[in-house]
Formats: sequence, structure tokens, C-alpha cells
Amino acid sequence: MIVKKILMVEDDADIRRVAVMALKFKGGFEVVVAADGIEGLEKAAAEKPDVILLDSMMPRMDGPETCKRLKADDALKHIPVIFLTAKSQKKEIEAGLELGAIGYLVKPFDPMTLADELKKLVDPL
Repeated sequence: MIVKKILMVEDDADIRRVAVMALKFKGGFEVVVAADGIEGLEKAAAEKPDVILLDSMMPRMDGPETCKRLKADDALKHIPVIFLTAKSQKKEIEAGLELGAIGYLVKPFDPMTLADELKKLVDPL
């Protein structure tokens, strides 16, 4: 799978800014951002990204609920979801994978390796 467009759903503006810079400049990706799950669902439908990076803990609609809704939508369910979260316990990872996510990237992350880690997760697709 060649990833061109990433939707990053993340409520922390500082994390969004650092990740977007790394993904654009190191990874060469087009990046669309959303500040919460509700906005993320809207942008997923409008933008049709190749991959969605999804934070777990957000206001209005959290990552797990957003993932459930993405996977229940016939037009969006094919888009790979990767959680980008500080919740790295085994039970949270398993719960996310059961919801349909293909992987987890853990915060805090090294911005310079984010694009490489993302490529590793989506390369087999």
C-alpha cells in the first residue's frame, strides 16, 4: 500500500504540529488534521485518507468510539486505523485491535521516526 494522505485525529495541538511536520517533511505525506473524533469522522468522509492516526483519549468522542464508527461505515471501513496513544498497556492494545485498528504507535514518540514506524505498519497491506 502506498500511503499518500494521512488523517491525524489528535486533540493536543503541540503533538499535531510536531507530527505533521515530521510526516510531511520526512515522510512526504499529505496530512489532514482533526481535533476530536467527531471532526475526524467528518474529515474521513470528506478527505478519504489512506490511513488514519487516531488518539485514544479526546474530548467529545474518544478514539475507540471513533474507530467503531469508522469500521461500521461501509464507505470508510477499509481505511487502516492506527492508534497513536499514551495508552500502551496490553489490554488497551488488544481492545484497539479488536475494534479493527491495525496497530499502535505509542506517545511520546520521536518525530523523526514517526513516518518510518507508520510505513512499517502499513507496508504489509
